[in-house]
Formats: sequence, structure tokens, C-alpha cells
Amino acid sequence: MDAASYRLSETLAKRAMRSLRQTGIHAPEYFETTGFLTRVDSMEDLIVLLDVMHNNRFDDFVAELGGLTDADMATLLDAFADYARFFLTQFPSSEIPIPLSGMLSQYAIAQKLKGIPDRKTVLEIGPGSGLLSFFLAKDPAIDRYDHVEATESFYLLQSLVNRHVYGHRFIDHAQLDTRAAGLGGIDFETMREKQKEILPNYEAPSSLTVERTPRSEHFPWWRLEDVAARRYDVVTSNANLTEFNETALRYYASLFATVLKPTGVFLAQCPGGGRTSGDTALKALMDVGLRPLSIVARYIGRNPKHPAALPEGKQMTTANLVFLPPGHPAYERTAQPGASLPIIDVSDPLSRSILGFDWEKGPIRSRDEVLSAIGERLAAVA
Repeated sequence: MDAASYRLSETLAKRAMRSLRQTGIHAPEYFETTGFLTRVDSMEDLIVLLDVMHNNRFDDFVAELGGLTDADMATLLDAFADYARFFLTQFPSSEIPIPLSGMLSQYAIAQKLKGIPDRKTVLEIGPGSGLLSFFLAKDPAIDRYDHVEATESFYLLQSLVNRHVYGHRFIDHAQLDTRAAGLGGIDFETMREKQKEILPNYEAPSSLTVERTPRSEHFPWWRLEDVAARRYDVVTSNANLTEFNETALRYYASLFATVLKPTGVFLAQCPGGGRTSGDTALKALMDVGLRPLSIVARYIGRNPKHPAALPEGKQMTTANLVFLPPGHPAYERTAQPGASLPIIDVSDPLSRSILGFDWEKGPIRSRDEVLSAIGERLAAVA
């Protein structure tokens, strides 16, 4: 998938929709007004997006994880080695950007997802740099990880990452299948039956149809009808809820509620840093019937007397949201609209499991220590 192919597919979708108001819902308005790279002229432009998320949060995420055990380090080094192979395959430079904070933030999400017992099918809205795939592809409990992206630059980067991670079991729905669309029909064989001299040495092309069993499917905004027809065990939307404008937020909240199974979980690690208020984001989720099991503030754990205090020694890098749909076995334990924030029941097993209250503790490792270990590992990759 390249920029020209993406734009052709998007242009045809807009022509088919014939509604500027509908297409406008999905414009990356916040990115466009803040000077973010939303369109690219070359695939090499995507390099700057690899280390653009969660800047200067490395130490915070190490603290949230309770340090990094040897097992954590092994998983992270595996992910960075795979990331390096991806970079060296896709880009000409041998100088590899190392997204320490970005990768650690996605590892934290992957660990939280492991706290959800039923996670066979996961849908993420707005995967950013796509680094979560390096972890979820290796989680044996996840059969399929699908994702939706509305920003061209991020979509193209995510597509590259997932082709590397999932190989032939990745399907990109922004790509046009020209054969399926019926293009190129000139009835050549019929004409040649009448006149063999059209191409005297012609040999008809041979092909075989192979049915793929995907482990990951990528949806652009103009294919959301296909997403809405599916049902997922987990829906996650990280660091972006407040970056939706209010109309888009209502739309995507409705999508969350539509595709989430009755026993499913909605998880958001960080509501984002956009212009839409956090209260507006929470209201949009509750307006479609989702209810908060946990809304954990960043540093609430520092005040042990607070009614929503975290277990001793636990802190969060940013706010985390866990919502449940009607029908979930724990739905009766969720908070009602108007409840004071933050919300946490430290005795609730699902909250403990997702938010990592019982994660194994490890050494507090520094950026330099982790970067040095990555360097040693990458020496073997090259």
C-alpha cells in the first residue's frame, strides 16, 4: 500500500458517499490544525512517525509496570529486534530510531489486555505508530487483531508494520482489488477466438485462488460498515478520545457499543490530549450504554486516604478507562452517570487484572540501561 493507492481508494469512496457532512466526520481535524504530518509524498516520510508518541514517559511507564522483570526485558528486546528487522526492510537508512517511550507504552497496553480473560478478538481505533502489533501478534490468546485508522500517514505506517508482523495473514481493506471490481474487461479471449493473429504468441495467464485466514485486518474510515458488522471481545482506543471532534466522538462511541460483545471490555489507556474535554468523552461513552468499571487518575495512588486510592506502590502514567456493556457479568458493579471521579474498586478482580495491581515487580531500569541492552541485541540482528 502506497500513498497514491490509498488516495485513489479514498477518493472513490468519497465520490460514492456523496455527502460532505458524512466524510467530514472522519477528517483528522485535530492533527490538521496542529501541524501534524497527515499526508505523505514518500514512504520515507513515515520514519518521523516511528518515535513521535508518548515522549518523555519512559520512566513513568517503567514505574507503572512496577519495574521491568527479566521476562519483561526479554519480551521488549524481542519486540525491538523485530522492529529493527522491519525498519531495515522498509527504509534505506541504517540509523534506526528507537521509540523507547512509545514501545513501552504499547507494552503496557498489551499487558493490560492480557488481564482480560476473553480477548480472542480485539479491535483498536487509531493505533498510532502501530507498535502494539509487535506484542499482540505473539499473544496466543488473540486470534485476530483488527484496527481502524482515519489519518493517511498513520494508516500507511500501520500497514507496513502489519505486513511485516502478520505476513500473508494481514488484509488491508484500503487496497482496491481491481479483479473483484470487474475492471479491465475487454473480452479479449472472445475477440482472439475470431482472430488468432491479434497476439500470435499469446499464452493465457494462469492463476489459483487461495483463501486466507487473517489474523489482522486493517480498515480505513470508508470501510467502517464492514467493521460494524463484526463483534469483538475487546475494543481499545488509546490516547485519542479527546482528539475526536464531538461529532466524531459520538460516531465512534456508537461504533464501540455496536461491535462490543455483551461480555466484552472497552479499554482506553490515556484519553488523549486534544481539545475535546474529558467529560465530553466520558458522556459520549455513557450515552451509548457503556458504564465505567474503573476510571483511574494519573497519580491518585499518592494519596492513600482517597476513596479511589490505588494499592500501595502502584501509580499510573496517565488516566485509564475500563468500561463494560450491558450484559457483562460485572455490569452491576459499574458506576452510574454522575458518579464522582476517579472510580476504582481495588477488590474487583477484573480491575486488578487489567490495571496490573498484582503484576510481578522488577528492577527500575533506566533509559540508558534499556537502550544499551537493545544495542547489544540489535548487533545480532544486523
